[in-house]
Amino acid sequence: MNNRRQDTLAPTDPDTAARTESGESVSGSVRISDMVAPRKIPPGAGWRRVVHAGTFHAFNPGESRAERHHRELCDRIRRHIRRQYVIAVVSGKGGVGKTTITAAIGAVFREVRPENIVAVDAVPGFGTLAGRIDENPPGDYDAVLGDTDVQGYADIREHLGQNAIGLDVLAGNRSSDQSRPLTPEMFAGVLARLRRTHTVILIDTADDLEHPVMGAVLDAADTVVFVSGLTPDNSLPVTRSIDLMRSFGRHDLVSRSMVILNDSRDRYDRAARNYLTERFTQCGAIVEFLPYDPHLGKGGILDIANEANKTTRLRLAEITADLADKYTPDAERPL
Repeated sequence: MNNRRQDTLAPTDPDTAARTESGESVSGSVRISDMVAPRKIPPGAGWRRVVHAGTFHAFNPGESRAERHHRELCDRIRRHIRRQYVIAVVSGKGGVGKTTITAAIGAVFREVRPENIVAVDAVPGFGTLAGRIDENPPGDYDAVLGDTDVQGYADIREHLGQNAIGLDVLAGNRSSDQSRPLTPEMFAGVLARLRRTHTVILIDTADDLEHPVMGAVLDAADTVVFVSGLTPDNSLPVTRSIDLMRSFGRHDLVSRSMVILNDSRDRYDRAARNYLTERFTQCGAIVEFLPYDPHLGKGGILDIANEANKTTRLRLAEITADLADKYTPDAERPL
């Protein structure tokens, strides 16, 4: 009788039994979440939302697969960043959408994360990044470096442009006859100030990787996004950029990189996409495809949330989530 009673009370889960025998506390092994049904998140759109509202919340069909996917992407984008995350965007050739993609990824980060996000124009010549975010930014590198009393965000914000969702931008030289060309020291000085106030820093770069400023950019970068077209003349410069970075000894940075195949001219060729995906994957990069969207290609201020098409918004969220996954604290990186 006693033996049967002991058998009835014995834990049936092998893991629970092992923890009990090892002396682990019972209270530490009991989880409320194991005792209740998982909460079904109410739908936010479509017929599911109509049904949920029409029954006065009595019937909850739950999220659709698309809603759940988007929520999971946002959770990844919101991942904890211990200090700052610096992302350099590189192409090796103009006209492939590098500046547009810099602004677009920054917009997704800012829309999802309740923190200060900034896009920085590090093109030594005539940069156009500000024109995609704020057409009339109040300052530039000289303004930031000349302000000796930059302590917090409110101080540096006086020199930054900003769009409707709160994405900041630091403008580069806005005239081709600039009196003070961008130097590595200027870039490093501005970045040091932005590190005090911003969590995610995206850098739009020059096409020439051998320009002196690019050394300072790559030294600061946690990851690199290569933007490539889908034609030979637009993709070969990216392969050369990767080879050049390797020749500089930046193998680890290349291994943490991403290549975005951007169909900026509505000339998508599936065979070319498959071929380039295979080749770029071989170098260790994550390869993403961004389909053509007329809003991205028309110039002017970007409004991803309201004017980009649904497929573009989803792909940008997926790309940004993959970039967020690439964040690795300095202490956890291989030497």
